[in-house]
Amino acid sequence: MRVILLAAGESSRTTTPKQLYRVGGGEYLINHQINILKGYGFDISVVLGAHYQAILSIIDKEVDIIYNPEYQKGMFDSVKKAFFAVDEEWVFIYHVDRVMAKKATFERLLQSDKMIVTVCNNGIQSPPILINFSLKDELLKAKETRLDYWIANQKSVEKIEVNDPNTLLNANTDETLRRYFG
Repeated sequence: MRVILLAAGESSRTTTPKQLYRVGGGEYLINHQINILKGYGFDISVVLGAHYQAILSIIDKEVDIIYNPEYQKGMFDSVKKAFFAVDEEWVFIYHVDRVMAKKATFERLLQSDKMIVTVCNNGIQSPPILINFSLKDELLKAKETRLDYWIANQKSVEKIEVNDPNTLLNANTDETLRRYFG
Protein backbone atom coordinates (compact mmCIF):
# COMPACT_ATOMS: atom_id res chain seq x y z
CA MET A 1 0.00 0.00 0.00
CA ARG A 2 1.27 3.47 -0.88
CA VAL A 3 0.96 6.83 0.82
CA ILE A 4 1.37 9.99 -1.21
CA LEU A 5 2.85 12.55 1.16
CA LEU A 6 2.09 16.07 -0.03
CA ALA A 7 5.06 18.34 0.69
CA ALA A 8 5.22 20.75 -2.25
CA GLY A 9 3.91 23.91 -0.59
CA GLU A 10 5.78 27.13 0.04
CA SER A 11 5.11 27.27 3.80
CA SER A 12 4.08 30.90 3.48
CA ARG A 13 2.77 31.08 7.08
CA THR A 14 5.98 29.83 8.71
CA THR A 15 9.46 31.32 9.04
CA THR A 16 11.11 28.12 7.82
CA PRO A 17 9.80 25.65 5.24
CA LYS A 18 7.64 23.17 7.16
CA GLN A 19 9.32 20.24 5.46
CA LEU A 20 12.67 21.41 6.91
CA TYR A 21 11.37 22.14 10.40
CA ARG A 22 13.40 20.31 13.06
CA VAL A 23 11.21 18.22 15.35
CA GLY A 24 12.04 17.33 18.96
CA GLY A 25 15.08 15.12 18.32
CA GLY A 26 16.50 17.34 15.57
CA GLU A 27 15.09 15.26 12.73
CA TYR A 28 13.54 17.12 9.79
CA LEU A 29 9.73 17.06 9.82
CA ILE A 30 9.54 15.46 6.38
CA ASN A 31 11.79 12.57 7.47
CA HIS A 32 9.91 12.28 10.76
CA GLN A 33 6.66 11.77 8.84
CA ILE A 34 8.29 9.36 6.38
CA ASN A 35 9.70 7.28 9.24
CA ILE A 36 6.30 6.97 10.88
CA LEU A 37 4.71 5.88 7.60
CA LYS A 38 7.51 3.40 6.95
CA GLY A 39 6.97 2.06 10.47
CA TYR A 40 3.33 1.49 9.53
CA GLY A 41 4.54 -0.61 6.59
CA PHE A 42 3.69 1.76 3.73
CA ASP A 43 5.53 2.53 0.54
CA ILE A 44 5.87 6.29 0.19
CA SER A 45 5.85 8.79 -2.65
CA VAL A 46 6.59 12.39 -1.72
CA VAL A 47 5.44 15.30 -3.87
CA LEU A 48 7.92 18.18 -3.72
CA GLY A 49 7.79 21.63 -5.30
CA ALA A 50 8.88 24.71 -3.35
CA HIS A 51 12.33 24.41 -1.76
CA TYR A 52 12.91 21.33 -3.94
CA GLN A 53 16.73 21.27 -3.85
CA ALA A 54 16.97 21.95 -0.11
CA ILE A 55 14.47 19.20 0.72
CA LEU A 56 15.95 16.77 -1.78
CA SER A 57 19.35 17.14 -0.10
CA ILE A 58 18.02 15.93 3.29
CA ILE A 59 15.10 13.65 2.45
CA ASP A 60 15.09 9.94 3.19
CA LYS A 61 16.42 8.30 0.03
CA GLU A 62 14.12 5.27 0.32
CA VAL A 63 11.06 7.13 -0.96
CA ASP A 64 9.87 7.93 -4.46
CA ILE A 65 10.12 11.62 -5.28
CA ILE A 66 7.57 13.31 -7.53
CA TYR A 67 8.43 16.84 -8.58
CA ASN A 68 5.65 19.36 -9.12
CA PRO A 69 7.13 22.46 -10.79
CA GLU A 70 3.65 24.02 -10.75
CA TYR A 71 3.14 23.73 -6.99
CA GLN A 72 1.78 27.30 -6.89
CA LYS A 73 -1.41 25.97 -8.49
CA GLY A 74 -2.23 24.35 -5.16
CA MET A 75 -2.42 21.01 -3.44
CA PHE A 76 -4.83 19.41 -5.93
CA ASP A 77 -2.26 19.95 -8.68
CA SER A 78 0.24 17.99 -6.55
CA VAL A 79 -2.32 15.21 -6.10
CA LYS A 80 -2.75 15.09 -9.88
CA LYS A 81 1.03 14.92 -10.43
CA ALA A 82 1.16 12.00 -8.01
CA PHE A 83 -1.69 10.16 -9.72
CA PHE A 84 0.04 10.64 -13.05
CA ALA A 85 3.32 9.24 -11.68
CA VAL A 86 2.14 6.39 -9.45
CA ASP A 87 0.45 3.16 -10.48
CA GLU A 88 -1.17 1.48 -7.48
CA GLU A 89 -4.64 0.06 -6.96
CA TRP A 90 -5.20 2.19 -3.85
CA VAL A 91 -3.33 5.18 -2.42
CA PHE A 92 -3.59 7.21 0.73
CA ILE A 93 -3.17 10.98 0.56
CA TYR A 94 -1.54 12.66 3.56
CA HIS A 95 0.00 16.07 4.29
CA VAL A 96 3.50 16.65 5.64
CA ASP A 97 2.25 19.28 8.10
CA ARG A 98 -0.45 17.14 9.72
CA VAL A 99 0.26 15.27 12.91
CA MET A 100 0.39 11.65 11.79
CA ALA A 101 -2.83 9.70 12.14
CA LYS A 102 -2.70 6.48 14.10
CA LYS A 103 -2.03 3.30 12.14
CA ALA A 104 -5.50 2.06 13.15
CA THR A 105 -7.03 5.04 11.34
CA PHE A 106 -5.37 4.06 8.07
CA GLU A 107 -6.42 0.43 8.61
CA ARG A 108 -10.02 1.49 9.30
CA LEU A 109 -10.25 3.18 5.88
CA LEU A 110 -9.15 -0.03 4.17
CA GLN A 111 -12.30 -1.76 5.45
CA SER A 112 -14.58 0.29 3.20
CA ASP A 113 -15.85 -0.89 -0.18
CA LYS A 114 -16.18 2.66 -1.54
CA MET A 115 -13.84 4.17 -4.16
CA ILE A 116 -12.97 7.17 -1.95
CA VAL A 117 -12.80 6.99 1.82
CA THR A 118 -12.20 9.96 4.08
CA VAL A 119 -11.77 10.40 7.80
CA CYS A 120 -14.17 12.37 9.97
CA ASN A 121 -13.42 13.21 13.56
CA ASN A 122 -16.37 14.77 15.38
CA GLY A 123 -17.87 15.51 11.96
CA ILE A 124 -14.77 17.32 10.67
CA GLN A 125 -13.30 15.80 7.51
CA SER A 126 -9.51 15.45 7.37
CA PRO A 127 -6.67 13.28 6.03
CA PRO A 128 -5.90 10.53 5.47
CA ILE A 129 -7.88 10.05 2.29
CA LEU A 130 -7.97 6.71 0.48
CA ILE A 131 -8.59 6.77 -3.28
CA ASN A 132 -8.92 3.90 -5.74
CA PHE A 133 -6.80 4.31 -8.86
CA SER A 134 -9.73 3.38 -11.10
CA LEU A 135 -10.61 7.08 -10.64
CA LYS A 136 -7.25 8.18 -12.06
CA ASP A 137 -8.49 9.43 -15.44
CA GLU A 138 -11.44 11.24 -13.89
CA LEU A 139 -9.20 12.85 -11.27
CA LEU A 140 -6.63 13.96 -13.86
CA LYS A 141 -9.35 15.59 -15.99
CA ALA A 142 -11.07 17.26 -13.02
CA LYS A 143 -11.94 20.93 -13.40
CA GLU A 144 -12.23 21.47 -9.65
CA THR A 145 -9.41 23.43 -8.05
CA ARG A 146 -9.40 21.56 -4.75
CA LEU A 147 -9.34 17.89 -3.82
CA ASP A 148 -12.21 18.28 -1.34
CA TYR A 149 -14.38 19.86 -4.06
CA TRP A 150 -13.60 16.96 -6.40
CA ILE A 151 -14.41 14.41 -3.69
CA ALA A 152 -17.73 16.18 -2.95
CA ASN A 153 -18.75 15.57 -6.59
CA GLN A 154 -17.97 11.84 -6.54
CA LYS A 155 -20.59 9.11 -6.14
CA SER A 156 -18.75 6.35 -4.27
CA VAL A 157 -17.51 8.17 -1.15
CA GLU A 158 -17.61 7.07 2.45
CA LYS A 159 -16.84 9.31 5.41
CA ILE A 160 -15.71 7.20 8.33
CA GLU A 161 -15.95 8.60 11.84
CA VAL A 162 -12.79 7.83 13.82
CA ASN A 163 -11.56 8.63 17.30
CA ASP A 164 -8.12 9.94 16.35
CA PRO A 165 -7.54 13.53 17.47
CA ASN A 166 -4.29 13.60 15.49
CA THR A 167 -6.30 13.88 12.28
CA LEU A 168 -7.44 17.34 13.35
CA LEU A 169 -3.96 18.75 14.08
CA ASN A 170 -2.61 20.88 11.24
CA ALA A 171 0.77 22.51 11.86
CA ASN A 172 0.59 25.42 9.45
CA THR A 173 2.12 28.17 11.62
CA ASP A 174 5.32 28.48 13.66
CA GLU A 175 3.26 28.20 16.85
CA THR A 176 1.49 24.98 15.81
CA LEU A 177 4.74 23.45 14.52
CA ARG A 178 6.28 24.01 17.98
CA ARG A 179 3.16 22.80 19.79
CA TYR A 180 2.69 19.59 17.79
CA PHE A 181 6.27 18.66 16.90
CA GLY A 182 8.42 20.20 19.67
